Amino acid sequence: MKSIPADIVEKIYEEMAEIAPEEVESLVQKMTEEQPVILTFLLAVSEEFESEEEKEQFFYMGVTIWRIMASGETTLPSVSEKLLEKTENKNLQMLEYLEEESEEDFMETSMKIMEDYNQPEALRYVVETLFEDPHDENIIKEENMGLFFLYLKTVIDCFDNAKS
Repeated sequence: MKSIPADIVEKIYEEMAEIAPEEVESLVQKMTEEQPVILTFLLAVSEEFESEEEKEQFFYMGVTIWRIMASGETTLPSVSEKLLEKTENKNLQMLEYLEEESEEDFMETSMKIMEDYNQPEALRYVVETLFEDPHDENIIKEENMGLFFLYLKTVIDCFDNAKS
């Protein structure tokens, strides 16, 4: 899949920020039809978070990523359970590897991963949303930021690697 450019990511982010509550139901219905595996994953994973605010924020970010990735030049293929499982395992292995690294090696490896990443703008959206204005009331608990990142990166990777 071609990388999604920054202007598209920003456009979708702005559209999602202004979405009316009555539009959410039709958006979720569309996602149910187009990406049932990812929708189920988002809903299942969101249950790991204690607060309703975190659950809602995680789901919102996941739907935003779907909209970002679906805005590419071609139709976004539906993600299979097999691809989701394979991608999640790969990301968990990467996380386990990084946990073993020294701080210097961790930074170096992380930078290398980002340099080679095919969807840097979509991932930038996740990082920036996680670390938005520190003066805001922090919806996402610090201890859950890593899980948000891991699971949302998994969603991006699935869309990026899905085949028709």
